Amino acid sequence: MVMFDFTKRDIVMMAAFLALMFLVGMIWLAGTVVGTLFHGILFGMVLIAAAVVIGKRYTILALGLVYTLIDFSSAHMYGGTLTALNTLAGAVVLELVLRSTPEYAMNLKLDVIGSTLYGFVSRVVYVAIMVLIYGLYLPLWTIAALIVPHIITFAIGGYLGYKLGEKAKNVLESV
Repeated sequence: MVMFDFTKRDIVMMAAFLALMFLVGMIWLAGTVVGTLFHGILFGMVLIAAAVVIGKRYTILALGLVYTLIDFSSAHMYGGTLTALNTLAGAVVLELVLRSTPEYAMNLKLDVIGSTLYGFVSRVVYVAIMVLIYGLYLPLWTIAALIVPHIITFAIGGYLGYKLGEKAKNVLESV
């Protein structure tokens, strides 16, 4: 059974990170090339920084669930309403990776691996929904072009998010 033991402070910080996640999603308005290059880096940074700063189990799962529920209202712009499930699928995988250590999200190597897997799983789910449910025909090279950049950029974002999260956590603890 999932037990959320978040304090009011944790919930407020999660709301701030959720707002950052939606802000990062606006990068796609700059175009496909800019979105492809920077979305994974920024989104991965926010996810891992949230996990490091809040430091409690189910942080990523809660953020992914709320983001998915809100995204259902606007996901039709990005390929169909069900594609909003890609965030939840990635969040489940990232949560499992972050929980594999005794101290939640405090292992750089696992944070980068988890962020990379988040990028891979969320994109595979996105493409699978587009192809299998909505019937979009995509050539193999397009599928690869949709998945591979996110693997790389989410790995970079995971690394930067860990470093940023450590600094932010130190600042918050000193206040």
